[in-house]
Amino acid sequence: MKELDYREIILGCRNGRHGAQLAFYDLFSPTLYASAFRLLNNEWEAEEVAQEVLLKVFTDNSLMNDTQDEMLRMLRRMAINLSIDHLRQRKVIWEEWDDRLMDQSQESIEQVIIRQEDVEQLHTAIAMMSEKDRSILLLSIAEELTTEEISQILGIRPSSVRSQLSRARQRLIKLYRYE
Repeated sequence: MKELDYREIILGCRNGRHGAQLAFYDLFSPTLYASAFRLLNNEWEAEEVAQEVLLKVFTDNSLMNDTQDEMLRMLRRMAINLSIDHLRQRKVIWEEWDDRLMDQSQESIEQVIIRQEDVEQLHTAIAMMSEKDRSILLLSIAEELTTEEISQILGIRPSSVRSQLSRARQRLIKLYRYE
């Protein structure tokens, strides 16, 4: 892409033009997705990371850089850091393999399978949500940001964050039940 074209995209993004934001998204999202996927090995989470990084840039124009290479480096670093945060949130606990694990009853194994299905159903429900709902939920739940922090990131009042978050949670519950 020519440098002039990139500068036009940045100028358009700063002015809130949807076409410029879409061009910015198309330009950087594949690279962000690839960086996140390499760390997370999960398509859904990698897509979420790419979208979260781009949402942060769109909501805070001061993060936009006039040089495409510098912008790419910054976005990659944000995606990597966010991916690492996602990995930490998984809280993988390794257990020693011993004979006690072999003695588990069939019922406990079925419970584990049901829990895994519940998690998959929840991931599907979140993926079906609108970007707005998914973003505000992830900022609250995954990023563990306070209402005030989300308010600052999105540029809306804390009361709006609370009401949007409440509605997003209700929509998630409905999607989860019907999925």
